[in-house]
Amino acid sequence: MRNVKLVLLVLMLLAVSISCRLFTRTRSSNAPAVDFVTPAKPLNVTVQLDKTHTASSKVLPTGGGMSLTAADGSIFTLDVPAKALEADTMITMTAVKSIAGAPLGDGTLAAVQLEPSGLFFKEVVTLTILPAKEIPIKKQIIFGYEGNGQDYHLAAVDPKSKDIKIKLMEFSGAGVGSGADSAWASNLQIQASGTSARLWQKFGEFTQVERQRILLGGPEDITEFRKRLESTYNQFEDQVVLKEMVAAELDCQFARQALQDLLILERMRQLIPTGPNGWESRQKDFWEKFNKLKKIGEECKKAYRVSGESNHVSFSGQICGLDKPFVIDATFPGGGSAKTSFAPSSVTGGVTTVSGGGAGCVQTGGGTYTVTINKDGSGSITWTTTDTLTCPGVSQTRSGTFTLPLQPAPEISCP
Repeated sequence: MRNVKLVLLVLMLLAVSISCRLFTRTRSSNAPAVDFVTPAKPLNVTVQLDKTHTASSKVLPTGGGMSLTAADGSIFTLDVPAKALEADTMITMTAVKSIAGAPLGDGTLAAVQLEPSGLFFKEVVTLTILPAKEIPIKKQIIFGYEGNGQDYHLAAVDPKSKDIKIKLMEFSGAGVGSGADSAWASNLQIQASGTSARLWQKFGEFTQVERQRILLGGPEDITEFRKRLESTYNQFEDQVVLKEMVAAELDCQFARQALQDLLILERMRQLIPTGPNGWESRQKDFWEKFNKLKKIGEECKKAYRVSGESNHVSFSGQICGLDKPFVIDATFPGGGSAKTSFAPSSVTGGVTTVSGGGAGCVQTGGGTYTVTINKDGSGSITWTTTDTLTCPGVSQTRSGTFTLPLQPAPEISCP
């Protein structure tokens, strides 16, 4: 993604009205912008196009526009101002049928792919979206992506327009979806995670330059070093910790990551202090945040939905909490079924017991399992089991390992 596009994105996102949910704190007036050159782990999504609904038009350097109506009646209008293009360019708009892997709800989706992919404009281009079904403003998640679904991100918009007007400097895809609090929380967590990687890069740069200066006998400049570190600390708090705290308020599964980064920030400040205002001046604010996140985490009921196929066996189930026993059902090819009961020794693993059968056979066995949870709240469960299948006149023992994705499911009603 080009730097100019990212700068526009940051400026626009500052207008998103979530500030009322943030903890307030005085921000350093001379803090530099986050380093957006450093690569961060992107979120890639799977885009399915509706090639029966597409439109193409030649747009001139003098400007122009075009529109497309999707199968559901959603209308997309592209306005290209004069001097945005250097030459006559054929532009194609194709409606998006579905997007898998994006932190969106199951409601309305109105999106379009714009081509040629990577086309850069010298002036800001506007894509206006009129969804066929109205999405309440509080539930609108307006997004973009690169190529065929790479680098999903929140899109820059006109903050004063009631209509959905996305501001673009480069093609490919853009749209709007509906999302409840959990979807907004996932988007905030994605932002915080990407920013965290960039800030750690900047922190490493500052400390390594300072180390070289000291070891090579350079002139002492501790004031400037501390000033840069304090700026980095402040940005980490503003753009990582506070966003993660908002995400945790919207969806409690993010409380643990927010708590970890809050502790990391405080430990770094203690390791390399930047001024006379030390722990004594921060401890009240720290403990307020710490206790709030701790309470959110303790009261959190993390529900997951399990569905998929592994080793040619189909599985389905619901998990109301990784700290409580749960069951996943299995259906085998050719018939037969089984239940695997999971008994946690911790939220990251435990033991399994298998029971089932079919066609006069009985299946018993068990093993161990592990759980991995990603920063975006999704995860996976892997278990290895040794089972015995006993049929009339024959008995067979076999081992196998299975892995399934865990999808957060806040809609599940848990006791």
